[in-house]
Amino acid sequence: MLLNLCLLLTCTFLLSLTYRDWPVRRHWPDHALRLLLSAGTAAVLLHYAVEVGPYKIDLRYVPIALVTLRYGFGAGALVALPTVVWRLLESQLGGLVALVNTLTVLGASSLLRPTLDLAHANLRDLWKLPLPYLGVGLPLLFLPESRALGLVVYPGMLALHSVATVLVLGVLQARLRLLRLANDLRQQVMTDDLTGLGNRRRFDETLARLEVGDHLVLLDVDDFRQLTDTHGPEAGERALRYIGQVLHDAAPGASFRLGHEAFALLLSLPEPEARAVVARVQAQLADPGSAAPWACLTLSAGLASRLLREQPAQLVHRADEALYVAKTNGGNRLVTLDDLPRRAVPAPVPDLRPRYSLWQAQRTTVELLAQRRPLRDQDWQELLQLAVTTIGGVGCGSLNIREGVQFRICAAVGYAHELVGTPLPEASQLRWYGQGLDAWRQGVPRVLRPAEIERVWAEADAELASGPRQAFADLGQRTALRASLCLPVVVGGEVVAHLNLESTESEGVFSAGAIQDAQVFAQQIAALLQLQERWRELEQLARLHGDLNLSAGEQEIADHLARAAHDLLRTSSALLMRYDPAQDALVAAAQTGTQRAAPPRLARGEGLSWQALDSGRVIRAARLQEAPGAYLHPQGDTADQALMVVPMLSHDRQPLGVLCLLRAPWRPFHATEEALAAMLASVGTRVMERSAHLSDLRATLDAALNMLGVALEARDLETQGHTQRVRDLAARMGEALNLPDDQRLALRHGATLHDIGKLSVPDTILLKPGRLTPEERLIMEQHAPLGAELVARIPFLHPQAHEVVRHHHERWDGAGYPDRLGGEQIPLLARIFALCDVYDALTSVRPYKGAMSHEEAMTIILQGAGSQFDPQLTALFRRVVPDSETPSEGRHAVPAA
Repeated sequence: MLLNLCLLLTCTFLLSLTYRDWPVRRHWPDHALRLLLSAGTAAVLLHYAVEVGPYKIDLRYVPIALVTLRYGFGAGALVALPTVVWRLLESQLGGLVALVNTLTVLGASSLLRPTLDLAHANLRDLWKLPLPYLGVGLPLLFLPESRALGLVVYPGMLALHSVATVLVLGVLQARLRLLRLANDLRQQVMTDDLTGLGNRRRFDETLARLEVGDHLVLLDVDDFRQLTDTHGPEAGERALRYIGQVLHDAAPGASFRLGHEAFALLLSLPEPEARAVVARVQAQLADPGSAAPWACLTLSAGLASRLLREQPAQLVHRADEALYVAKTNGGNRLVTLDDLPRRAVPAPVPDLRPRYSLWQAQRTTVELLAQRRPLRDQDWQELLQLAVTTIGGVGCGSLNIREGVQFRICAAVGYAHELVGTPLPEASQLRWYGQGLDAWRQGVPRVLRPAEIERVWAEADAELASGPRQAFADLGQRTALRASLCLPVVVGGEVVAHLNLESTESEGVFSAGAIQDAQVFAQQIAALLQLQERWRELEQLARLHGDLNLSAGEQEIADHLARAAHDLLRTSSALLMRYDPAQDALVAAAQTGTQRAAPPRLARGEGLSWQALDSGRVIRAARLQEAPGAYLHPQGDTADQALMVVPMLSHDRQPLGVLCLLRAPWRPFHATEEALAAMLASVGTRVMERSAHLSDLRATLDAALNMLGVALEARDLETQGHTQRVRDLAARMGEALNLPDDQRLALRHGATLHDIGKLSVPDTILLKPGRLTPEERLIMEQHAPLGAELVARIPFLHPQAHEVVRHHHERWDGAGYPDRLGGEQIPLLARIFALCDVYDALTSVRPYKGAMSHEEAMTIILQGAGSQFDPQLTALFRRVVPDSETPSEGRHAVPAA
């Protein structure tokens, strides 16, 4: 029976897979399949039944009962018929028992059916589940030869059938619950959160199923921005929810929200009725009876009917046009393309272009401007897609945006997406434009035909690197182009982008009207790039401030400022001159760009730089050679350049330096750029002052630490100059290892204070001329950890300096002190300093020994490689300290005062 139960549940699971949608559809092929599977299940259960004489015990009555409860007596009888016939053919007595059992199951299930809904059965219905099986096994009780068997089998069969029914219902309900949850999730994914209408995803799916003759209505709220500006965004959201409710009531299941205030209806109605639905919506929204801020809202609508073999995008395209006409004619009206005047023969009306797409692009641009964030490639892709859609006959295009001295493809339509990100030199873009430098800088549109396209593309390819050239060859579709429109996007006299629109259909697609529409897109791109430029400037200023605050040296600050000025203002040359008090002159500190004609120095009063410093104001000149008092380099080629000089003054108006910026004469500096340069100089001024202050603090700290090291020498009767010598040796090792600046500083400080712990060692031990006892040596060895504790209290000291103080007596073989570290467990700086300290101790005179020569000391150190010292560092130390190293001259002990 356990096998029977497993087979029943397996077949039930297979049958549950016939439920594929929620809500469950009333589809007769699905019902027929389920009846067939149920009959097969009953037959399988009968085949694997438990045989007891002429009788068979199995669970075949469970599918019969459930089918009867779901579909009625007739369906249950059809499922039961094969097994009853089978049993009658096998055994007359067994067949009669099976027939009686089947009839009782069918009868009881039919009577129970009105009171038991299997789809919504719950725990309160459990007592009903055994009722269909009350007659199963009863014939055994009335036959004398099987009465004893019936008394045993009947209760067990009743319980087993009841349990099996519960399990089968559990499998089926789990499948239906899964379908219901998946449907709920699908509805949430395809529903607009604010209005409860279908979102763009549901709209696209429904639009794809729209039949010929059905209608698409695009709607847009008139003057919605005025509502939000007057009453706030919360009122705007409530208004959108109200509009969604009105649309849902007018067209349940057929209304969608496509954008912020853009909606749509998909209506399978005759056109007059569709117009009536839109009219009711407009009338309800325009009703002034409410005192809410969104009372008297109006909607503009464009209607288009689906044509034979028309693609969804083409249908939306036509509805777009109608909506734009409704918007531009006062709003609050419904327009179809059939309402518009047709072309007349004597005086043709200009072609109607998809003006709504143009208006939609303008609204998209306004939204991007309002978001006040850096734009991504996805944003440019959306705008380019609108441009391609707007201009009839255009099938592909690209948008190339300037990034520094080159361009980059930021969006592509109709071409392989892999082209996005391809860098393009400025010379290549100028060649591709093909109309000369002056026309390019003026943003004059150019149109090319196939023969010209092939020529200019070959010239542009000559300026490309092999990678981009191959990418165009592999991913482009140049040979298919019939016409190409290139629009240089100009901002401040500089070409900042290329809008390229191409057609593979006709050579005549770029009429005067089409070029005019394309220029509108170029203007929008220019506005967005100006916003992008402001964000780029803010980001670079913030990054510059963070970078400079981490800068350690004056040269690094100067380089940062020159590069930032060059990048932010797109100069041909940026020069930073720093004021040198010793010379009372400006000296060149850093320069970047293509033109390197910097003056070596400017004495006080020379050139425009000192004029800017004396006046405290930025000086601009359209041409350097025309500016009175300007410095002109004898071998330079900057005389024809535009100039801007930005003074850098301290808080007490003392000169710190100047920024001298040069640019091509057709791009003179403007007032907005003057303000940006002044901000840049202000950041640089603060950081330069801070750097000077920190340099003074570092010098003071170094001097104090050095004095402390010298004082330790006097107490310890060290040879004079020991601290300075080990510092010098450690510095040379740090340079040879190319250590970072912060580690070199830590090594220098650790060398200075390496024996500071000896302040805690009694004089009787520290100054003892002979050997130390074991107890005294233990006390002496404590100077390393005690020294580390002392230096930990010194502020601004690098943490790795503490490691030098604590671990400079550790040994490579682990036999050192205080922590018995070995190998690379010993910090690198401590391993370096151990060599320097031992070498100086060997080559110096001490109270208990004389000075060794360089050769003798180096021999001892090399013998300690691998035991006392790091072998690799020892080999390096041998090269860093040459044979010409002064042995012991001048290294005599100085008596303590």
